[in-house]
Amino acid sequence: MVQLKGKKLPAIVGPTATGKTDLSVALAEKIGKVELIYADSLAVYKYLDIGTDKPPLSFRERVPHHLVDFLDPGERWSAFQFRKEAIYLHREVLERESLPVVVGGTAFYLWALYRSFLFEGAPAESNIRLILERLSTEKLYALLRSIDPRRAQKIGKYDRKRLIRALEIFWKTGQLPSLLSPRPSPFLPLMIGIYWSREKLKERIRHRAKEMFDEGLVEEVEMLFAQGYSPDIPALLNFTYRPVVRLLQGKVSREEAQEEIVRGTFRFLKTQINWFKKAPVIWIEGEGKSLSILVEETYEILKSNLE
Repeated sequence: MVQLKGKKLPAIVGPTATGKTDLSVALAEKIGKVELIYADSLAVYKYLDIGTDKPPLSFRERVPHHLVDFLDPGERWSAFQFRKEAIYLHREVLERESLPVVVGGTAFYLWALYRSFLFEGAPAESNIRLILERLSTEKLYALLRSIDPRRAQKIGKYDRKRLIRALEIFWKTGQLPSLLSPRPSPFLPLMIGIYWSREKLKERIRHRAKEMFDEGLVEEVEMLFAQGYSPDIPALLNFTYRPVVRLLQGKVSREEAQEEIVRGTFRFLKTQINWFKKAPVIWIEGEGKSLSILVEETYEILKSNLE
């Protein structure tokens, strides 16, 4: 088994649709005594399986998964909460003499976990930015002043870009931007990513969007509404579920909703790619390789960096 030395915490990372889930489970089974900690802003929610693309139950029965399928859809989950839980889980998993491995593509969560070793500044989250961009600069300033008067005063009324960034930070971390001081990360990053060309990823995203509808994405949201949840709960405020809500409200057709999901995922993909370009990721080529080959390559990287 790969032994963990020092403070390195390995992670399987990369943009959406790269195959992180399959690789992480197969790698865990090869190594033995591995537990996966998910850095994913949607996989946390209960009752939503198709649109979140969370690891299926069959995978979770094979390998222990953490921070998956536990949060009520009406509750909000932040990078601050993820960091706190991940640090606790890391210690707990090591006490069980297992190897903790982070899996995910939510850049803000990875930044929160490793931030003292990554580039300065919190990465933007496209779905939040889309909401904030619709507001006037005057409204952005008023909103920030109601949340964090000190930060609003420092930025001023007219710096739209910095107002949006401050509100993004509050939204994702739950902390006041004026009080947010980077605490040293307890972990050294060992991020291993699967690389695919952008065009191939877009092809995979289109295929996955169609699959989600075929597998019952619309029915999944209908079941949520049948339980009494409203359309504006946190779990549905994203580029995957928002179009489905609009479909059920009669505002778009099924084809239009599917295309909205594709476009939203493309925007998210661009944000992820830009972030990962600046992060210290060890990349392995994904295209044209079998899962077994990817597992072997990832395993060798872990061995050489952890032992």
